[in-house]
Amino acid sequence: MLLFQIFPCPWFLISFLVPCYGSLQPGFSKLQRGHRLDRKLIQSFTEVSFLDCVIECLVTPRCKSVNYFKGANFCEINYENKTTAETRYMESAGWVYSEKGHWPKELAGACSNSTCDINQTCKHKRYSMDKFCECVLSDCGIPDQNGIDLSKTRREDAIGIHRRIHALCADGYSQSGSGRLICQSNGEWKYDIVCTVLPNIASHKPAAQSSTQNKYNASYAVDGNRGTNVGVDKCAHTADGDMNPWWRVDLQDVYKVSSVRILNRGKDQYNTGYNNVTPAR
Repeated sequence: MLLFQIFPCPWFLISFLVPCYGSLQPGFSKLQRGHRLDRKLIQSFTEVSFLDCVIECLVTPRCKSVNYFKGANFCEINYENKTTAETRYMESAGWVYSEKGHWPKELAGACSNSTCDINQTCKHKRYSMDKFCECVLSDCGIPDQNGIDLSKTRREDAIGIHRRIHALCADGYSQSGSGRLICQSNGEWKYDIVCTVLPNIASHKPAAQSSTQNKYNASYAVDGNRGTNVGVDKCAHTADGDMNPWWRVDLQDVYKVSSVRILNRGKDQYNTGYNNVTPAR
């Protein structure tokens, strides 16, 4: 009944699909209604059925899951699933989420045993006497240029051919360019972003603080160790009871400062952490 509701078709076609492809019941029984995976998109397709959406994933080696919006017959294939991208799995009315491994690979037809590369997709080849399918480029892969932060991409961003991504530079980098990445037809990214490492002008400069807890002196704040466990990483620490704590560093020159980054003490074996630190002007 479920198959008939989603894909209106004659009963003889339903009975034909099941013997040929095996049972589709495991896939339908594991559908996650009202959910989708966000911002892990390879490509999207319009005016396709749910099974066609699943097949697009089956013939694309990088694909791990699909989102499908039945009201618009809209399909999204993803390069992650809810296990590998748990924080991106969310409730979303009208959507259905499904994973590649829940469906028989025979649905892919001649492409079920293809040897396409990870950045390719298998296409059925019509009117050919020598072979039934061919591998064509599907995407540009995950951008890996140094310093790029992909955690704030937009909902519509995708890594598929002719798609684009909006990126930022990670903390500790300065950015030039619009931040747009375009996946070209040759499977390579066109970057309009350059991330340059910001020099740490405070590194190993003379430092002082209002008081010192045990041996955690001011110089530990500029020793180059970015760890935040005070006992393991040796962080600067003012004394308990210091009612007006401060810390300072002598840069020993005049600089135009573009940013100040403070790594506060993190959670440790004492279950202690600090925040609300304000740099002096």
